[in-house]
Amino acid sequence: MDYYMYWGEKMSNKATISRRDERLLHTKSGNRCAMCKTILVDVGNPSAACVGENAHIYGEKPDAARYDATKDSSFVNSEQNLIFLCCNCHKKIDTDVASYPANELFALKAQHEQWVTQKLEEKSISYSFAELEVLAKYLVSSTASAQTTSSFSLLKIDEKIKKNSLIDVQGYITMGLSSNFTIADYLNRHPDPLFAAKLTNIMAQKYRDLKSSGLDNYEIFDELWTFASGNNSDFSYKAAGLGILTYFFEKCEVFEK
Repeated sequence: MDYYMYWGEKMSNKATISRRDERLLHTKSGNRCAMCKTILVDVGNPSAACVGENAHIYGEKPDAARYDATKDSSFVNSEQNLIFLCCNCHKKIDTDVASYPANELFALKAQHEQWVTQKLEEKSISYSFAELEVLAKYLVSSTASAQTTSSFSLLKIDEKIKKNSLIDVQGYITMGLSSNFTIADYLNRHPDPLFAAKLTNIMAQKYRDLKSSGLDNYEIFDELWTFASGNNSDFSYKAAGLGILTYFFEKCEVFEK
């Protein structure tokens, strides 16, 4: 089979697909199967095995489904040529190639990713203080104590995105920023006058911890989004978590100024 696990036992072709491409694939797929929409990643349990499979659209080897010798191996093993599927749907597309040619799978992948984006956009508009309250409590309770950190001066968002090599998630950042007013209003209304500072320190400390662990900036963005979402794949919480992350991104409390 043309896949490997994100967590759990390593498969034989793990080295062919970069960790960054895999994370990007899962993020753009909303951690769901592109065909049946089943949630495939348990973000709340890092030790759990991912039950999804990173399926190649153009096969990697001559005996693989939809193999095309004209396709460069760097493209074949990139996020662009991968589609995130459950094991049943993966088997379906590889055993019935006539019904699932490459062009149909690329269209399916694009449609699914657009569906995920649409769901996030809908929830970015509709999520309420209730989700923020839950997320805020999660962030506060999940971190012991964060040292006070100084704020950085604001920077134009597009320049900061480029500086931090986050072009691949620029659309998500823009989407999240649409809820900045809601988050600012929530923090201003919070009964604890120090709450905003506490949340700021927590996010900044989490960023520093991830940065020191050797992850690249996209991986850090993905980890921070998961953290701010309370390890919840529900679109409401993912949208709220994205809003929290981009709020602190704009304030230059996370990522380089």
